[in-house]
Amino acid sequence: MTKTPRSLPAIATALVLSVCGGYLFSLFHIPLPWMLGPLFFVGLAGINGIKVSDVRGGRQAGQLLVGCALGLYFTPEVSSQLLEYGGYIVLAAFLAIFIGGLGSLVLRRVSGIDAASAFFGSVPGGAAEMAVMAERAGARFDQVALCHSLRLLLVVSIIPIAVTMTGANGSYTYTPLTTAVVPERLALLILIATATCWLFSKTGVPNAWILGSLVASMGLTISGFSLSAIPPFISVAAQILIGCALGTRFKPSLRAESRQLIKGILAGASCTLVLSTLLGLLVAWLIGESIPAMILATSPGGIAEMCLTAKVLKLGVPLVTSFQVTLRHLPQTLLLILLL
Repeated sequence: MTKTPRSLPAIATALVLSVCGGYLFSLFHIPLPWMLGPLFFVGLAGINGIKVSDVRGGRQAGQLLVGCALGLYFTPEVSSQLLEYGGYIVLAAFLAIFIGGLGSLVLRRVSGIDAASAFFGSVPGGAAEMAVMAERAGARFDQVALCHSLRLLLVVSIIPIAVTMTGANGSYTYTPLTTAVVPERLALLILIATATCWLFSKTGVPNAWILGSLVASMGLTISGFSLSAIPPFISVAAQILIGCALGTRFKPSLRAESRQLIKGILAGASCTLVLSTLLGLLVAWLIGESIPAMILATSPGGIAEMCLTAKVLKLGVPLVTSFQVTLRHLPQTLLLILLL
């Protein structure tokens, strides 16, 4: 899937559609309206041949802001509690690899692509990182990238809405260390997070722009430093940037792709989604946490998207974040070691 060259009219069109989509979704009380609205509106435009483009670095900026907000939930008390679940988190990560493997069998059977491309396209991880590792293993870069992109779009479109429709809503047990917005301290927090993200990106850390900001914000919070909360309008802007960037992955070329390949991707992703949901049920039963929170924690979607849903519904943000980070990056790390 080739990327549409960025131009000011294409960027402006995408941003207008994003704001309109977010506003319309918010009127109908659809969960994560400012992310899902842009995703659907921009995606619909792109697949119908309308030139849309995201802001350069927009998704990274959105992830940075989301990471800063999520890190504020990791108070010293919460962090010590999460250590109790360390074994379950690692166990869930290994089971996620197994689930990805089963999904790859479905993908391969339906689409007919080679085993390596099916495997790397189904195992949890970032689309870009998994595609690069797949190419090193002799798999198809483009097919793996398409697999991850469509799975992410499928999961992000289904899970937040489904969890919300169940009426799930948590308590205020997990609250940020601070709820006060202090402009100069907010600027300092974003500056520290940006520096950490830049360092992570230069050293090749996957998902550097959300992990870097999460580590920076979490490190300060665990240490007891409360610089500033993230204002609601900044959170909305972050969601718009992420949703817009995801929406631009829909291209007219999707119509030209092999129908069998797309059927295989959707079948494999659906299998992975169902099995991940069952994994969430199992983990919820083992550790005694809420089922909706654990479904978000084990979902094969994006870290930012699942954690944002947990934040909106107050479903144990630190726990969901810890699971998501481990489930996304432990498989990548293990595969990277095997490919060395």
